[in-house]
Order: sequence, then C-alpha cells, then structure tokens
Amino acid sequence: MRVLLNFSMIGNAFFLFISILFHAPLTAQENELPVRLKDLVEVRGVRGNSLSGIGLIVGLQGTGDSKASLATNRATSTVFKRLGMTVEPTEVITKNIAIVVVTAVLPAFARVGDKLDVRISSMGDAQSLEGGTLLLTTLSAVDGQVYATAQGTISQGTSMAGAEGGTGQATRGSTTKTVSLTNTGTVEKEFLSTFISNNNIELSLKNADFTTATRIAKALNDTFGEFIADPINAGLISVKVPNKVTRNNPSFNPVAFMSILEQIKVTPDSMAFVVINERTGTIISGSNVVIEPVAISHGRLEIQVGKKNYKVGEMPAVTSVSDLVRALNNLGAGPKDIVSIIQTLEIAKAIKAQIKLM
Repeated sequence: MRVLLNFSMIGNAFFLFISILFHAPLTAQENELPVRLKDLVEVRGVRGNSLSGIGLIVGLQGTGDSKASLATNRATSTVFKRLGMTVEPTEVITKNIAIVVVTAVLPAFARVGDKLDVRISSMGDAQSLEGGTLLLTTLSAVDGQVYATAQGTISQGTSMAGAEGGTGQATRGSTTKTVSLTNTGTVEKEFLSTFISNNNIELSLKNADFTTATRIAKALNDTFGEFIADPINAGLISVKVPNKVTRNNPSFNPVAFMSILEQIKVTPDSMAFVVINERTGTIISGSNVVIEPVAISHGRLEIQVGKKNYKVGEMPAVTSVSDLVRALNNLGAGPKDIVSIIQTLEIAKAIKAQIKLM
C-alpha cells in the first residue's frame, strides 16, 4: 500500500502512518488458497524421537564382516557372554556375522507393544546382509534410556538400498548393506509427550513467516471471539484455551480442542521464489514473482517487458515468470536459453524473487 503524506508537521504525518500501519487489513492475494492449520504448524511437544542401537546380523552365507573387523569380534563375544558362553574375540569367525547400526523413530504417543519400522546399516566390511537375522537389539534415545527393541530376518524381497544407494528388491548376489524392515521394532517404554501446559499450547510454523503467523493468530481470535492467540515471532504462536470452552465444559477434552484448531483454515503468505533445475531445464516459480520492465536480448531472441500496447516479443508491465517462459517458448527458446535468461534477470535485479538452483 502506497500512502502520500502532505503534512506541515512531522508529528501528524508520523501519527497518520502508524494509524494506517496498525489498522491495515491483512489481505491475501486472490490466487492464494486457504490451508488447514494442521498443514501449516506443528504442536510443540508432539514429535517423534530418534532411536538407535548397535546390533549383530547372523546367518549370512559368507558375506559378513572379515576378521579384520575387531568391533564385530568384540560384539559377538559380548553376545555369547550374555547367552552364558565365554568366547574370546580372537576365537570368533565373523564371515557369517555383521555388525550393524539399527535406527528407528519413536512416534509421539506411541504405546508399549506398538510396532516400529527400523533401518539397518552395515558398519563393517560385510558384502551383503541378505539372508541374515538381526539378533535382539535395544534402541535408545539421547537420554540413554531404552525405548524399543528390534529383531527380524532379512529375506529376499525386503525393501533395501544397495551399495550405490538405489532402492529395490534384493536379488541373489547383490551387495545389500542397508535394509529397511517393516514392523520389526517393538516399543518397550513410552515417551511422555505433553502438548498443553497451564491451558497453553504453542504452535510452531513449518515455514516461519511473520505475515502467516499474524494471519493464524487473527484467524484463531476471530474463530473463538476472544484474544487467545499471540504471535511470539515468525515461527511461534502461543495459544490459550478459550475461557468459554473451559467454563461451558467442565470435562474439557484437550484432544477435541486440538481437533477444532487443526481444521481452521488460513491463507499462508510466501516469499517470491523461482526454483531452477539446470540439468533438466525445469523451472518452478511462485505466483507472486514479478519481473520489472526490461529489454531482453539473447541470441536471436528479443523480448521487451513493460509495453502498454504489446505484440509478439513484447509483454505488459505486470509480468510473471510463467508469462515470460510461455513467451520464450513461443519464440522457440530452449530450456537452457530460458534458464540462462532468468539467471541474467536476477543479476540485473529485474526479477523480484529468490532464485534457487538445483
């Protein structure tokens, strides 16, 4: 919004500016669509927790760690001792055994007995983990406590990543060193997740933005008819449970209240951006990217942006990246030409957007 002030006294002008600033409506662009609050924010205290542990794969057909892997020898010796047999690390034959790291994510509100997906990665020089069995492995969080266990068989047909990082099905003779197993972990201890404290909830924006945070707070306050939401910064909004909700419902259910919050729709704001994949020539731009009046000359291509009465090769003053790309395509420009032109526009400060190259 552009305001022209013509006052003799600076104080009056400043007062008018502040009044306009704080009373200006938070409007969204016409082409923006409202989004559910649950897709814009995360609730503080509601998150998964990473778990990890060191385990052993046994039963391999000669594709395990070599004898040079001292960690495998020691880990195997420790397992034998736990099972009541004393074996020195030097007495272990490791070609059918592999030491691995097992990772998983403990979801919020997971209960004892729930199943988890785990990921197994070789730590030694094993050629392949296919056909082996993961011995019972404890999985701990950063606090050192055990929250889950994992145990399972790696059979042919298991989803896995090979030595080159590709995903697919296991095949005989493959060099499988990373494996994903479904429902192989078991929750042994619950991680207490609290999302409401003293009738207060904190919402964390997935993409921090001052305008979006303000719009969310306004939508919540308008929905409940009282001041319950306060944007702390661009990424955090503090929400208090409305008084009328707790007063009218002595048996207040915070889960039901969160369900109401999640369905409130807000139109998020976003920065102007253009993402360019130079390898494929793919260009993705936001709807609010604007190109200033400029003349473009690239080889035999010539385009002018900013013409009032325009024809082929000329474009109006209000031009988006999509309009420019469409015009360049009509003139026979290739993907590399278009990418080069957009990059040059950024250098010339003629395109008002953040350029990201892939």
